[in-house]
Amino acid sequence: MFQRFAWMVPLALVAALAGANAARAQSLDQVQVVKGPPSRGTVSKITKDAVTLDMSGIGRPFPVNEITRVLFEGEPSELAAARMHVLQKNYGAALQELRKLDGQNGFKPFVAADIAYYKATCLAQQAMTEGGDKPAALKTLLDWVKSNADSFHFYEAAETLGDLAAASGDYAKAVTYYTGLSGAPWGDYQMRGNIAVGRALIAQKQYSEALQKFESVIAADLSTTEATTQKQLATVGKAVCLAETDKVDVALALLNDLIAKNDPADGALFARAYNALGNCYLKMDRPKDALQAYLHTDILFYAETEAHAEALYRLSKLWNDVNKADRAVAARNTLRERYAGSVWASLE
Repeated sequence: MFQRFAWMVPLALVAALAGANAARAQSLDQVQVVKGPPSRGTVSKITKDAVTLDMSGIGRPFPVNEITRVLFEGEPSELAAARMHVLQKNYGAALQELRKLDGQNGFKPFVAADIAYYKATCLAQQAMTEGGDKPAALKTLLDWVKSNADSFHFYEAAETLGDLAAASGDYAKAVTYYTGLSGAPWGDYQMRGNIAVGRALIAQKQYSEALQKFESVIAADLSTTEATTQKQLATVGKAVCLAETDKVDVALALLNDLIAKNDPADGALFARAYNALGNCYLKMDRPKDALQAYLHTDILFYAETEAHAEALYRLSKLWNDVNKADRAVAARNTLRERYAGSVWASLE
């Protein structure tokens, strides 16, 4: 499901694992969950909230927020390989596998829906990063959602639709799509959705409304590991809102405390925290400090694509402020080459 649950395997093992998984799926469907071993049986029902697996005549529902992958009996090896590539964020390789299935028919409905989903999501992810036809990608994924509204991929598709709309600069539409995620029945998904909505509201300069979203996440009565992660990300969002509403000192203290108390191995958190820190320093007219903050993201947390794109955009401006035009050009070129589909690459 959400890529934060991905199995981080070396790319060299992708093909081998995909083949092994396909072999295991020959006789039974398989549901892999975040914790515990895979379960095998026959998928008898799928909704956006659960996948029901018939195991020896007994139907067992698996909540979607606990599922990492579902493999289907008799599915093509290309689909299994594509899933593994998607987990590695290698969307081009995933599409190559899926396109081998073009023109083939006779797949079971669940398998056909999975093939179509991964094609649509790969096109969307490519459009948001290396570039592509964003309107076409959005239409493809939206058409898939309309035809598969009760799929177990529904919530992640809603999030991707929101991300794609935001990458296109249509933040109002992004809020609409993200609301599909925040409407999930699980607290961690609701928190994730509210954070995404909050970020889209920030992009529209609706700081008061955004702050309410972040505060709701921070105040949520949920203390799981995932909930803690979402609360930390919401704290970064809160700091951005405070900085934008003339409370830069409070925002700066909040961010410095967050950075001091957490593990820098959490790239998703630290990339956004350092970008927010850079924003605070810009508000305080401290360009050299801002540059250092954005450099943290560029050098240490470049794997976080959205945050890295923002950092490169900021650096392309800040290097000029310290009379290093060559570094500014390099940052701009990297932004255009690596994140041509990012909204940051479209800004002057």
